[in-house]
Amino acid sequence: MTEENISAVEEEIFQIRSKLSELRRRQAEFEDMARAEMEKRDKIHERIKEIKEKNSEYLNRMQELRNNIAEMRARLDEVVKKINELRTLKENLLSQHVGDNMKGYSGYDVMRRIRELEERIETSILRPEEERKLYEELRSLMKILSEVQKREDIAEKVKEYNSQLSPLVEEARRLREQIRLKREELNSMKETVQAVKDAIQELKPEADKHHQAYLDYKNKAAMADAESILLTSRLVELQEFVKKRREVELKTREYMLKEKVKSRAIEKLSHGEKLTFDEMKVLMEDEDAWAAAVRKPSANEKS
Repeated sequence: MTEENISAVEEEIFQIRSKLSELRRRQAEFEDMARAEMEKRDKIHERIKEIKEKNSEYLNRMQELRNNIAEMRARLDEVVKKINELRTLKENLLSQHVGDNMKGYSGYDVMRRIRELEERIETSILRPEEERKLYEELRSLMKILSEVQKREDIAEKVKEYNSQLSPLVEEARRLREQIRLKREELNSMKETVQAVKDAIQELKPEADKHHQAYLDYKNKAAMADAESILLTSRLVELQEFVKKRREVELKTREYMLKEKVKSRAIEKLSHGEKLTFDEMKVLMEDEDAWAAAVRKPSANEKS
């Protein structure tokens, strides 16, 4: 291989080293970009995680509200059922027929009139017609008294039903109000949870974008690294070639130099001139040349 070819190889080595430097710079740049995209992606993922954890609290509260509403709804059904039962009993009681002739009377009024009639019958001297009329009124009043007492018994029973109904109706009202408030809270939390879901849906594409950019930069860094490996292999190959070629050239130059020194030494011997140490050393390294030089007579000896 000529010196010109060696120069071409060395130029290729120089180009490869420059290319490797550029590739390593680009690889480091891609790694930095990938790292930056990864950090952006991870920050968004951390934000999504925080939102999900907060959302989990909302979901737990919503489940708690549903359970509370279900419990209150069950209790309300029980109370309403009891209210309906008492109202039915009350209506059935009030629907019982009471004679028109007892309307407007109280038990006290009727009893007072009966006592008046009984005293009059017992203490007064009455004509038969008057006595008959008084007895007829007395019988009528006794009948009315029976109806009034029945009515007052009903009223007492109705009062008892009302006393039972009053706290139940109040409890039903309170339960309905609590259910309404909890449903309002539940609906509000549903809106909050939906807003959280919407926020996550908005963040996911952004995280995906940074993740894809991260993968792209990592791929570019890997490609630069792969190209660097190939170029490094080629560089080692060329450097080894040049090294061996230079070693051969060096040995060749050393050989030519020794041959030149050896020829000069032989010529000096042939003229009877004194050799230098290096000339003597080079000549003695070649036994054949040394032997020939020693056997050959110098020019002074011939004359």
